[in-house]
Amino acid sequence: MVEQDGSGTYKVVPLHASALPHALSFPPPYAQFSTAPEGFAYWWRLIQFVYDLPSPQSFPRLPGFVTAEERVLRRYVDVCGELSRSTVLATDCGDRIVFTRGEPEPQIVRGGPPAEALRGTTVLFRQLASNDEPASFLKVRKIIGKHVHETSDAQRGRREELHTAWKRAHAGLREGLLRTTADLKVANAIHWNQPVGGEDVRPQHVLSLFQYGDLIHWGRHAADFEVLASDGFDYLMARSHFIDVLMQLSHFYLGYAVLVRSAMALPDPLSEDA
Repeated sequence: MVEQDGSGTYKVVPLHASALPHALSFPPPYAQFSTAPEGFAYWWRLIQFVYDLPSPQSFPRLPGFVTAEERVLRRYVDVCGELSRSTVLATDCGDRIVFTRGEPEPQIVRGGPPAEALRGTTVLFRQLASNDEPASFLKVRKIIGKHVHETSDAQRGRREELHTAWKRAHAGLREGLLRTTADLKVANAIHWNQPVGGEDVRPQHVLSLFQYGDLIHWGRHAADFEVLASDGFDYLMARSHFIDVLMQLSHFYLGYAVLVRSAMALPDPLSEDA
């Protein structure tokens, strides 16, 4: 829409929009516990479009977990249950670009959660994302992977196939922005030869910058964060990228929690309060 004074609001449509809505092969994990389940569906359509993951509910039961392992697995599942109810995951993070007459640069107006909600969710998210945490995804993945390797039965091949697919998706989500990866997939399909936004963003760098420069610790990245915060445009861009990374990995972790529950033969989170 363009106003009489020359200002206007334009909706930016990414390349991957042409591939959505992408059909979902399984329900978005934990969406029933959110006040905005459509947001869960959005992120899972992107994940499915890029990685075509098999249903975590189809993962065959794994026997032989010892008490210490079960404690870690249950903690991971519990944290994911709490994370699924976060207001951050239920927040519309859409962006708007506003052009104003007389201004040389457009203004990016970011959607996003309140600061205190983002800080709290980031602390919870870190328990899943940080390799140093005792019930992180890495620790849980290693427990599941160990038993997949050691259990020799008729379901072993199926378990290996599913687990490998989920590990590969996690590696991809840690290496780049999901929305950018989806854009690149569409760009390759239509032979688009223009740059795609976000290709230079590294999720682990963005997470570290916000977690250890402001949201969790005012520590090793404090100086870098202060420089970033001094430029309003760059800060808003970086904050948007941080929220994207938090979203894409959070939804993945929720999906993997369903896989863990299936491995442990716990009640289905789609049928009971997780």
